[in-house]
Amino acid sequence: MKWPRKTPPPPTMVLDPCLGDPTARRLYDALENREWSAARAVLAAVDHPDDRAFYLDVCGAVPGVQVWIGHHTPDDNLAQLVRGAHAVHWAWDARGGYGAQYTSRDRFELFFERLRLAESYLYDVIRRDAEEVSAWAFLIRTARGLQLPLEDGEFRYLEATKRHPSHWKANFEWMQTLCGKWFGSDEQMHRFARDAATRSPGGSMVHALVALAHLEITVELDANQTTGYMTQPNVRADLRTAAELSIWHPAADLRPGSAGPLNIFALAFSLSADPAAAAAVFQQLGERPTEQPWGYLGGDPGQRFLEARARVTTGS
Repeated sequence: MKWPRKTPPPPTMVLDPCLGDPTARRLYDALENREWSAARAVLAAVDHPDDRAFYLDVCGAVPGVQVWIGHHTPDDNLAQLVRGAHAVHWAWDARGGYGAQYTSRDRFELFFERLRLAESYLYDVIRRDAEEVSAWAFLIRTARGLQLPLEDGEFRYLEATKRHPSHWKANFEWMQTLCGKWFGSDEQMHRFARDAATRSPGGSMVHALVALAHLEITVELDANQTTGYMTQPNVRADLRTAAELSIWHPAADLRPGSAGPLNIFALAFSLSADPAAAAAVFQQLGERPTEQPWGYLGGDPGQRFLEARARVTTGS
C-alpha cells in the first residue's frame, strides 16, 4: 500500500529586525545581553541622521529594554534616546496590530501610558540637544498615537526636517499621520508625498513615499479593486519615476535602513503587474523583508514576501 505523499509546508521567512546589517546585529545582541557600554559604543559611532534613526528602530525591537535601560539615565542622553525610541515600539506592542475598533480599552490605556513615557524621555533628549533629529522623528509618531492636534505633529516634523530635509523616518512618519486611516485624507497624503519628493534630490529615498501613498490606497480595497487601481497607467508611471529618482538613481543613497523603501517598491511593482521592475527590486533587496508594507496584505509578512517574489521571478 502506498501512503499518500504529504504536501510539503510552504517556505517561511522570519523577519530580521537587523535587516542583515552587521552593525545592527551587534547593537541588538548587546542590548539583548544588557551590555549598555557595548551598545552605546555602536550608537555613538553613528553620525548620519538616517542611520541613527534606523539603529534606534532596531533598539525598539529588542524585548525587555525598558526593564533595565533606566539605570543608565537620565544623565546619559544617548541612553535616554534609546529609552524613548524603545518606548514608542513598546507602546505599539501594547496596542497590537488591529484597527482601533478591534482594540480593547485596556490595550488603549496601556498604549497611551507608554506613549506618554516615550514623550517624556524624548523631550528630555531634546531639552539637552535640540539637534537630535531622531528624537524629533520619533516624536512625530508619538504625537500621532496620542491623537494630538495636527499642528503638534507638524511642528515636530518641521523641527526634524529643517535639520535634515530628506530624513526618511521623519518624512515617513508625517505621511502616515496624513493618511486617511489616521488624521488626514487620501488627497493630503498624496499631496505631501509629491511635495516631499519634489523637494528631495535625486537618490533620496523620500521619493519612495510616492509609491507608498499608492499602496496606502489599496489597504481598504479587495484584490480586484487593488489590481484595477495599481495597474492604472498613471500609477505605473508614478512608480517607475519614483524608483528612477530613488533606488535606481545613480546617486541612490542606499543606507543600512534602505530595505524599507526597497520593500515598498517590491510590493508596489508586484501589484502593478510590472514583473520586470519587481524582479529587479527583489534582486536588490535580497533576504530583507520588512513588516511594512507586506503586513498590508494580511497574514504573515515574510510569507507574503516569498509569495510575491516567487510570482515575479518564476512566473508562478
